[in-house]
Amino acid sequence: MRTLLSLTGVAAATLSLSACAPYPDEPGDTPPAAGCPAYKARDFKAWIDTMPGPGARPTLHITGEVDMPTPGYSVKLVAGPADRMQPPGWRFQLDAKKPDGMVTQVITPTPVRFDGPTPYPQIREIIITCGGEALATIEDVPVVQ
Repeated sequence: MRTLLSLTGVAAATLSLSACAPYPDEPGDTPPAAGCPAYKARDFKAWIDTMPGPGARPTLHITGEVDMPTPGYSVKLVAGPADRMQPPGWRFQLDAKKPDGMVTQVITPTPVRFDGPTPYPQIREIIITCGGEALATIEDVPVVQ
């Protein structure tokens, strides 16, 4: 009888301890790099606008969305170097500024946009980096008129 009670106690203790084990982190639940506050990036698109008109210049447009750790982050894309291939690939850095003061700790989808002149008539790909890691790659950059 004592053996049965001991085994029952051991089984109950084992079950209760296994219930305390944490779930493994889901992919994408941690920031991609130590210096990057963005959790995930999605829906990035880019196009070059070559509409004719007085004073018109080819303009590159990039849009997308990143998940930030709190509301109130200001985010922007900063143009970086292009590679030497033809057509070139162009790198952009996600620049994120924390909000001031106390804010709710909730992952918040935040839109990102870049609109600026481009010296390139075509672009092979756009790589968006954050904290030294690639956050998103846009491989199809159409030219629209």
